[in-house]
Amino acid sequence: MNNQARATYLLGRYPQLERTLYTTRQGLPSDEVNAVALAAGTVWAGTSAGLARLSGDGWEAVDGGREDGPQAGEAVSMLLADREGSLWVSAGDALYRFRRGKWSQDGPDGRVVAMTQDDDGAYWAATPEALYRSGAKSWERIAAFGRAQVRDIAVLGQGNVYASTDSGLLALSGKRPHWFKMEARDRGIDTDDLRGLSADKWGHLWIASDKGICIHDNTDLFYKLDGSKGLAYEDVRVIVRGGDGAVWFGTSRGAIRLLDGQMRYFASKRWLPHDEVRAIALEPDGTAWFATAGGVGRIAARWMTLEEKADHIDRMVERYETRYDYVTRRGLKEEGDIESGSVRISDNDGLWTSDYVAAQSYRYAVTGDEHAKAKAKRSMHAVMRLLAVTGRPGFFARSICHRTEAQFGKHRENPEWRLSPDGEWEWKGDTSSDELTGHFYAYSIYYDLVADEDDKRLIRESVRAIMDHVLEHDYCLTDVDGLPTTWAVWTPEKLNRDAKWLDQRGINSLQLLSFLKTASHVTGDEKYERTYRELVTRYHYGMNTLEQKRTYLGEASSIDDNLGFHAYVPLLLYETDPDLRALYMMSLEHHWQFERRERSPFWNSVYGGLTGKACDIENAVQTLAEMPLDMIHWKVVNSHRADIRFHPELQRHGYKLLSEPLPYEERPMHRWDKTPYICDAGDGHLLEDGTVYLHPYWLARYFKLIDESPKPVETAPERSEPAPVRSQQEHETEAAR
Repeated sequence: MNNQARATYLLGRYPQLERTLYTTRQGLPSDEVNAVALAAGTVWAGTSAGLARLSGDGWEAVDGGREDGPQAGEAVSMLLADREGSLWVSAGDALYRFRRGKWSQDGPDGRVVAMTQDDDGAYWAATPEALYRSGAKSWERIAAFGRAQVRDIAVLGQGNVYASTDSGLLALSGKRPHWFKMEARDRGIDTDDLRGLSADKWGHLWIASDKGICIHDNTDLFYKLDGSKGLAYEDVRVIVRGGDGAVWFGTSRGAIRLLDGQMRYFASKRWLPHDEVRAIALEPDGTAWFATAGGVGRIAARWMTLEEKADHIDRMVERYETRYDYVTRRGLKEEGDIESGSVRISDNDGLWTSDYVAAQSYRYAVTGDEHAKAKAKRSMHAVMRLLAVTGRPGFFARSICHRTEAQFGKHRENPEWRLSPDGEWEWKGDTSSDELTGHFYAYSIYYDLVADEDDKRLIRESVRAIMDHVLEHDYCLTDVDGLPTTWAVWTPEKLNRDAKWLDQRGINSLQLLSFLKTASHVTGDEKYERTYRELVTRYHYGMNTLEQKRTYLGEASSIDDNLGFHAYVPLLLYETDPDLRALYMMSLEHHWQFERRERSPFWNSVYGGLTGKACDIENAVQTLAEMPLDMIHWKVVNSHRADIRFHPELQRHGYKLLSEPLPYEERPMHRWDKTPYICDAGDGHLLEDGTVYLHPYWLARYFKLIDESPKPVETAPERSEPAPVRSQQEHETEAAR
């Protein structure tokens, strides 16, 4: 590796967004929430069944008294927190004020639709009929709206009043104030359906409409924000500005945050109780509260280092995603309830657990943490157990189920499930190339970074048994019926001459070379090196790898991408010949250049670690920082968005996939073997395996691509030197002894 060309990326702390949802289960009078405000140190919610305030982790209904305040159960349509700390409540046909612990009725006649406070502290209120201003002793009627239906009002400076209506933007004018409509269709407001308004101290008016956002400067300039400028959804209802420079937009299908020039989209139950956002309130630290048609939502940032995030996810894996030392996803009985359900018996227990073994091995190498070593050891032994249960030498199971588990005996209708010779386990066959790739990757990493002498002996035995099985069966993994499994075929005749295997030629050639190089490294047996060289020189497997990433419909699946980047690691760490490395480096370069726009921390870290080149590590870090803390596969829908574009070629072949991936926090939850270009997925009943974060994070730490610990741990082990390659005669002599 060329370590001189690579610089370590020093990390800081990143905002990890967490959401809390509140409904009637937490005490709200109704899930129909129309307004939310922060006043007098309290969060208030106005619902269709009354006013409520947050108390601890729940809500309590508020009864302001029959005469002085809103009554319990009375529908609340509007809330305003003023600069003096008072709360204004529009309930029924009256306006109430809560100040210094007391309620009073104070306002114009009729229901108040919108209210604001100007720079002088004066209050302005709009009823469906007219605009009012608070006077010294009473409210003064200023101007009638006529036929226009008012939605919101805003004041620039000391009296420049604007009203958004269903008939366009109205501005107050004249010695005898009256409304006039601002005709601006040719300057940015191309609709009359206007909603929320917000004014800043610099004379900018933010206007929400059914076709996006328009910014007006109180003169003659209008600037439009829509899907072409990154606005995810254009049917905007609410605009709220925060003290941190953020501007939040509430839409009929989620919320959007504009911060530091970047738009972020928050929708679905990953972020909100309901996508119809009716009001937003912001705390000074940026915490956002949302009134929606399905309850109150809260989004807050917890600042964490990526290692602190790794520790959080590691604890989740330990508690929710481990069964018999296999680490896989957890199925949830109740939507979003990670305490419900159980760890799934996946279709690839070995592959996913192998990634966990690698993650903990890298972690141990970086930190010297004995807990990481213990976790890697127990899961490595679980992977080796898959080889022991089948009763067929060198053939291992995809997944297993112990007789104490509830699912035991329920797999028999599937002919791929069988009983182990000792009756303790059910195991699934038709083991794939995915599994063998994962196993040998884990064997390699664990052997070099963690294994003691007993473990090294067991790994040598496992690797030898599997590799011998493959070589003895014409480069195939064969099931108990003696037939090759569906995907575990590496036969030269098939890969080089059978058209059915054309698409797999490159990736399967790469896999077999990686397997043989690993077997040679671990066992020291010359026959694996000899076979490896024969595949390169006689069957051009090295050249087969040059474009193993086939770009035709490449975005539709990432399964082979995942396998390829796993296989590159042992192959390039163990191969020292410069001519062969030149071929493999060409393969890796071609593959990564095709994948780099995905911002995958796994792809990028493998590329950077093996080449020593710049690897867009800042993009990998961004993706790690964006990954949601809860790891739940919430139902996420993006296909309606105005800021996305679909891949035209893929559409012609029936795939509705994006031209560019969305930020991780906005896309459906997925592993690295799934396409990041998908729009819609999830149902809230699956907890993702946290290894999707832990593996690339600790991989990047191990290769020193990122750094969060200034002082290196002296006890961190280094990768061991390759075992000496011994001749067949030496092996036979040893066996005879």
